[in-house]
Amino acid sequence: MTSVLQILESLDIEKGLEVSKLEKSLKLTKKQDRDNLNIAIKALKKLRIVQSNQDDKLTINNDRCFLQGRVRCSSKGYCFVVREDQGEDIYIREANLNNAWHGDSVIVLITKQAVKRRAPEGSIQCVLERYNNILLAKVESEQSTGELKAYPLDDRIPVVIDLENSEDYKKKITDKDLIYEIKINKFPIAQFKAKGSIIRDLSINAGVDGDIELLLSKNNISRIFDVPKIAPKKIPLKGREDLTSQPSLLLDSWESKNSPSLPALYAQPYEGGNRIWLHSPSVSERINLGSKLDKYLKEKGEVICLGNDWLDFLNDSLSSASKFKLNEESEAISLVIDINGEGEIIDWKFVLSIVKPVKLITAKQLKAINNRKPTSKSIPVVLKAIKDNLEVIYTILHSAKLINNTNNVSIKLDEYIPNIDRLSELQITFPGRDFHGWSKTYDSGDPQSILDIYIRLSNNILAKHLVGYKLPIIYKEHEEIDQSYINEVSKSALALDKKITVNPDGTVTIIELIKSFESSTEKKILHKLMKHIIPGIHLKLYKPNSDIDNDDQNKEIKTNNIEAFWCCPYLNYWNVFNQLILTSLLADGKNKSTSRSKEIIDLGKKDSWRDVDWDIFSSKIKENIDKHSNLRLVQNLNEIRKKSKSFRNNIISIAQCREAQKIIGKEVTAVITGVQSYGFFAEIEDLTAEGLVHVSTLGDDWYEYRSRQNLLVGRKNKKTYQLAQNVNVRVLKVDIIKNQIDLELVKDSDKESINKIDIDSYS
Repeated sequence: MTSVLQILESLDIEKGLEVSKLEKSLKLTKKQDRDNLNIAIKALKKLRIVQSNQDDKLTINNDRCFLQGRVRCSSKGYCFVVREDQGEDIYIREANLNNAWHGDSVIVLITKQAVKRRAPEGSIQCVLERYNNILLAKVESEQSTGELKAYPLDDRIPVVIDLENSEDYKKKITDKDLIYEIKINKFPIAQFKAKGSIIRDLSINAGVDGDIELLLSKNNISRIFDVPKIAPKKIPLKGREDLTSQPSLLLDSWESKNSPSLPALYAQPYEGGNRIWLHSPSVSERINLGSKLDKYLKEKGEVICLGNDWLDFLNDSLSSASKFKLNEESEAISLVIDINGEGEIIDWKFVLSIVKPVKLITAKQLKAINNRKPTSKSIPVVLKAIKDNLEVIYTILHSAKLINNTNNVSIKLDEYIPNIDRLSELQITFPGRDFHGWSKTYDSGDPQSILDIYIRLSNNILAKHLVGYKLPIIYKEHEEIDQSYINEVSKSALALDKKITVNPDGTVTIIELIKSFESSTEKKILHKLMKHIIPGIHLKLYKPNSDIDNDDQNKEIKTNNIEAFWCCPYLNYWNVFNQLILTSLLADGKNKSTSRSKEIIDLGKKDSWRDVDWDIFSSKIKENIDKHSNLRLVQNLNEIRKKSKSFRNNIISIAQCREAQKIIGKEVTAVITGVQSYGFFAEIEDLTAEGLVHVSTLGDDWYEYRSRQNLLVGRKNKKTYQLAQNVNVRVLKVDIIKNQIDLELVKDSDKESINKIDIDSYS
């Protein structure tokens, strides 16, 4: 199905395009498809989105102030369009939605400019691309006609879908355990409703595998992709640095057979500090930017962890060709980093190489190393296999500690993922990946936590290197947190633990505040408070010398605190993209001013760009890179990241809900982790799962909410419920679809810990 977005992207050229060439560009061969294209063109002309020029060629009309963005709706009915140019969000009234759904990419026209604190208002002119063509829904029979109708479970899509194949399912709709996967055949237009068909029914009680299928469908993540029948390119060995004699090590904690491959490490003392080698599997050299294989990887976007299994990102042939295997030679992209005794970077160099990893370091071995006394001469049995590599491991551990101590940019917090078998892979550090704006606290006993330190450092180095050469990168930047939010959390922290210190003027940075929690008995609660104020991370594009106006990609960026991913091409496409740019620089970059020049510049070396005053790439390579490094790519990748993050949150929540189902009606101990006007959230200690005790279930008094103190106060009895307070609760209900746990307070005075306060003291 051709979308309006594909039409406009094909017309995104200055001279325009004839209709016949547009049909060819969109690969439309059937008469019906060509007729549909002509209808779409007429509609776009009426909307003045496209126009015909003097040569009767179609072009995009740039005279009208149209903006592109993505629809964001709330469950309460509020709708905004988040603009692609990162300008102010546009408020859309229900009457101006024009049948656009949550997540759709749209063209919007501003109808009312922003006034003071009010957002600008707009009207959606056209849906460019639909976000969901498959969704989960409840199916019910209409009383008057008996026809089946589908009602999406996502309450941000408040529509009714007419079903076209309902006869086969009429007998099943009485089963309350079933929900349905619906394919949208026709989206709503004008007065015509959406039409769809049932793909399959899904039971909400089909075990772990059933839960995974539910969540994949809920988050619009497909298991099925058309893999291009293209063999990966063979990498030429000429000019590569031979590092096969170096006993590099693999650090891996994941246990699934299809878990992603990760970089290798080696380290040794060097001039009062340490020299570190990070070797990344070379995926980028096996694909061409813009090829079918490249497009396939863009569409998949990211590897997905299913709890104790994985949905691969790379296809089998590419994965097999690139993966590091013990005692086998592999092509790699290596980064050599020199650090001093304080963990500061002194020098670096990127090279194309051949490596041969010799050992896999496990969590058990690291635990034995951490427990081993420095003066001990005996070697535990678990370390016998790696006894020749112990000095390298000690150097890696020492360097990681130094780098971690000097890194004041990355926000690190404890993750607290429940110890449930079905979540075994999620409990381990996911190297280089931030799902929530913060990363897991450094753990010297987790091989991947150690690797994470080096990956983040290497990502930052690549950002500095490619920005120095003025080459495009996809990067992640830590956004600043509003100081008022930090101050609010610090007040809550001081109320919980008087030993926490702040600056004399009462202000504190986010890093300082987290460090002050380390010895606090309420560290877990405080970390939860921090997570609520940390903004999400978005991928951004740095592309210098661009013709696009008013875009962050054109400004100078500070490279000290950003990461350009490249080390882990098995994890996602943004690693592959940056690796493609890096390998293009190393393999195809011009390392001297003219062919006759005797002075050769090592393009992989730190600060080498200062000595280059010529075009690095040929016009053909530069044109190809420019063509495929655009905002559309980054926006699509950000949508994929959101799906992956949502799936990760959902799979943890559903596992907790399943465990909570087992204790419905039972009394359990819990700790209050959040207080709101409508009740308080309490975490069941054994599950690390939160449930809500609604204020209406308290019943014994009228409770007032004191936001400054994070507590509920009874007007008559002066009982309080506040952060970190221990309570006994009973599990009332578990909603698997919404991932919600309802609790009630056990009102036994012998079991319930209740504080009484003088209300006047809070006035």
